[in-house]
Amino acid sequence: MSLLPQSTYLGKLEIIEVYEYYDVPCLFACRNASEQIFLAVWASQTKEMGRWLYVPISLGRFRSVRSGNIDLRDAFLTAEDGFVYEVIIPCDDSLDRTIAISCEELNDEWLPEAGEFIDFDSEPLPALLLQKQEIK
Repeated sequence: MSLLPQSTYLGKLEIIEVYEYYDVPCLFACRNASEQIFLAVWASQTKEMGRWLYVPISLGRFRSVRSGNIDLRDAFLTAEDGFVYEVIIPCDDSLDRTIAISCEELNDEWLPEAGEFIDFDSEPLPALLLQKQEIK
């Protein structure tokens, strides 16, 4: 089983920052080849599959989340586009699945606790994002 979904419409993903780790990254930011940033959180695990939530996030909102101005729960519940992706990664050789879910339909148990923040404000943005800003 891979940590990142393979062959889904999220594209080819690479992790750019890890915020929580328990055997594997549980809360992290990643980006695809077209430079869409996602905040991802582990939602649940069974012996058959792992479930993750991926919220597409703009660079400005990403900065607000990583500096502790937006709590993690709200980052998912108030997604800019009104939806998040439920990513199901089977433990066998089955294909990974990605399902768009409206923020109103999110399972409360899959979300971070209210009032949880990350504070990476003193940390520089990942080099991948800095390169993008220099081009502009």
